[in-house]
Amino acid sequence: MTVKHSIKCSGSEILVRETPEKTYILAIQSTTNPLGFGNVLETFTDKDEAIRSAELFCRSLAAAKERGYYLENGYFVKPQREKIPVTTSFHAGQTEEGWIEQLSRG
Repeated sequence: MTVKHSIKCSGSEILVRETPEKTYILAIQSTTNPLGFGNVLETFTDKDEAIRSAELFCRSLAAAKERGYYLENGYFVKPQREKIPVTTSFHAGQTEEGWIEQLSRG
């Protein structure tokens, strides 16, 4: 798999990788132990959409961490709050303001 886009983000690296089938995998990987391919967050058929989603996910991750959330098995998690699927942070129509509001409601 070829890395098409990479962002250093909140102690992690957000990657978009192209597969042999010409799909694009959005993944998060630890910068302290960068072995392997990281944790897959979503697969896209369009490279530009995958890159936009990676950028939005990075901003969403930073906002979530500022509000006490952490990542666990594909969810943003905070004690005493409902888990929020990671994919809701970067799908079409999600705005930064809407995301922050969702985190606050949690």
